[in-house]
Amino acid sequence: MNKKLITLLVLTVLVSSYNLLVADDVKEPAAPVPAKSASPDHLIYLTGNEAAWKNFPLKPALGSPVDQGDLLITLSAQANRTDAQKAEAEHDKTYAITLVTETIDPAFETKYPDVFEVLKKADNDEHYVNSKLKNENQRPRPFVQHPLLVTPLFTVKDWSYPSGHSSGSELQARLLGLLFPDKANDLLNRARQIADSRVVAGVHYASDTEFGQSLGDIVFDELEASAKFKQDFAAAAAKDGIPLK
Repeated sequence: MNKKLITLLVLTVLVSSYNLLVADDVKEPAAPVPAKSASPDHLIYLTGNEAAWKNFPLKPALGSPVDQGDLLITLSAQANRTDAQKAEAEHDKTYAITLVTETIDPAFETKYPDVFEVLKKADNDEHYVNSKLKNENQRPRPFVQHPLLVTPLFTVKDWSYPSGHSSGSELQARLLGLLFPDKANDLLNRARQIADSRVVAGVHYASDTEFGQSLGDIVFDELEASAKFKQDFAAAAAKDGIPLK
């Protein structure tokens, strides 16, 4: 029988067994409560009261089909992660705008300093909104929710949903795609790679990253509707000699 099929069957049995335990109110050992997600103390372009955040989907309910599927994906990723995937997860461990700008130029920050400053301001607003949603949803990380099943490559202290790496990198990819349209697909692929590395690492569920990327797209749309942001972005691109498409 195919090795991957065997692995999938074993994981399915594990998840089914876990769900039976949950149904009988048998809990896994208590894990420390994650720290509150720290957010910037102010917004620059957004207000924080946009309807988009109020209408953002809630985390999947514990034991729901999405939650069960998340665990199965996590365990499958854990069982099959390669050395290359582990190395990528370690590379992406600490979120930074440069994880995305390196797709354009490893020296992007010094080569395009004015644009980078505006990207930082946009990232500030995304981080604020992401932290707000994390604190409202309070979804434990996979290795916290399932300490007997999930072995992470490293640990993270705050909440899991939505993924900040995913929302931040998606936003940066979308913004950079306006400046470098010929690299737009590469940038989005890089954002997806960063999101996937968080699942491989066992520090996010697949739905965390999917909704994280959706959040990045929403923040992008909100920034595009901000006259102040568009003015700053265009001025920075002009100073750095980048034609804004």
